Amino acid sequence: MKDRVVRAVGAGLAAVSEKAARLRHGRPLHPDGLVLHAALRLRGVSPQMGAAFLDEPMTLTGVARLSRAAGLPPPLPDILGLAVRWSAAGLPGDTGEGVCDLLLATTGHTVLGRRALRPTRRWAPGMYGSLLSFALDGRNRKVLLGAVARSSWASWADLDELALAVEREPLVLDLVVAHPLTPWRRFGLLELTGPPLPDSAAPMRFDPARHPIPGLPPAGVMQRVRGPVYAAAQRVPQMGVRDRDRVTPG
Repeated sequence: MKDRVVRAVGAGLAAVSEKAARLRHGRPLHPDGLVLHAALRLRGVSPQMGAAFLDEPMTLTGVARLSRAAGLPPPLPDILGLAVRWSAAGLPGDTGEGVCDLLLATTGHTVLGRRALRPTRRWAPGMYGSLLSFALDGRNRKVLLGAVARSSWASWADLDELALAVEREPLVLDLVVAHPLTPWRRFGLLELTGPPLPDSAAPMRFDPARHPIPGLPPAGVMQRVRGPVYAAAQRVPQMGVRDRDRVTPG
């Protein structure tokens, strides 16, 4: 019964998502973004948590996209999005999918706040959280992932200002992990560098259901619903863009 309800809810939300995507010519949310090079410099946590991505020191390379969810003009507050894609090659547990996707958005920092989206006016300082949980493989435990933007590159959440800022210096965020009721723990850095590219020059779509992190599969009902919703929206090509999956980590 529960599985049927989840499938029904997913199908309903998927239909809404696809219709919204058609109305907005491709993306129901986060219509415009800036694509940057990304380096994930992981140092690992101690004591270890049971997933290589969290436990083992390594450097991963890929791309990231920063965007405004509703597309409201700055300085109006908006929910800000940070999507990261990196190569899975060399990551223990790689299933051969090729890439991993992580989607984060501005949330609160506290135990309650990390479960709620938070509109903001600035890219930094701020908390970008996964909102939804990931399961530690082989264990009945869940974690949330996040990135804490440092204040050294604070600016209005404007894509043009962001492009200028990243030309001057890298944008650095602390990568953090927490169980639902525990404090955040730092396990690495996310460094974003130029040259910045607009969506038209670097078309791509992110989907954590299709491209999970090895050892950290999406967990929970909402994660199961999110997959069909993303797939439905991505069936609608964005105006002027033919292939959203063309860009892969370099």
